[in-house]
Amino acid sequence: MMRTLTALILLLSWLAAPALAAGTVDVNSAGLSELDSLPGIGPSKAQAIIDYREANGPFTSLDDLDAVKGIGPATLENLAPLVIFSPDGAPAAPSGGGEPAATPSGGGVNINTASQSQLEALPGIGASKAAAIIDYREANGPFASCEALSAVTGIGDATVANLSSSCTVK
Repeated sequence: MMRTLTALILLLSWLAAPALAAGTVDVNSAGLSELDSLPGIGPSKAQAIIDYREANGPFTSLDDLDAVKGIGPATLENLAPLVIFSPDGAPAAPSGGGEPAATPSGGGVNINTASQSQLEALPGIGASKAAAIIDYREANGPFASCEALSAVTGIGDATVANLSSSCTVK
C-alpha cells in the first residue's frame, strides 16, 4: 500500500512538475532555511535531509526522500507538488540580478573570495554551511584546494565530491 501511494505521488509530481517548477524547492541544492520552509519540514528534518544528501549523494525521487528519518507518506504527499530533484545536485540557473558570481574564466566558484550568497549557490551548501566556510577561511586563511572544505564543520566527503566541478580556489 505504501509503495503504491509513493508511486502515485511520484507519478503526480512528475506530471505536475513542468507547471509547478517555478515555485518548487530543489531538494538536492536547497539549504536549511529553504527546506525548513516546506510544509511538515522543520529545522531538524531539514538538517536530516541535508545530512542524508551529503552521506548518500543527490536524491532522485520521492522514494529516496522517504528514506530520511522522520519523513513518511503524509509528508511525502504534502511535498510532492513542491519539490524537484535536480539530477546532479546543481542549483538551477540564476534568474538574473543579484551579485556577479565569483567565477574565474576557468569556471567554478572561488571559495576563497566568494560571498555568502555565492557560496549558498553551490550544491549542498546552504546558509549555515556558507557561513561556516567564511568563518573557517577568516580564521585559517585561504583554502589550498576544494577538498580542504572537508575541514569545515558540517561539510562531508559527499558534499566535497559534489562540489568538484563547481568549486575552485584560484
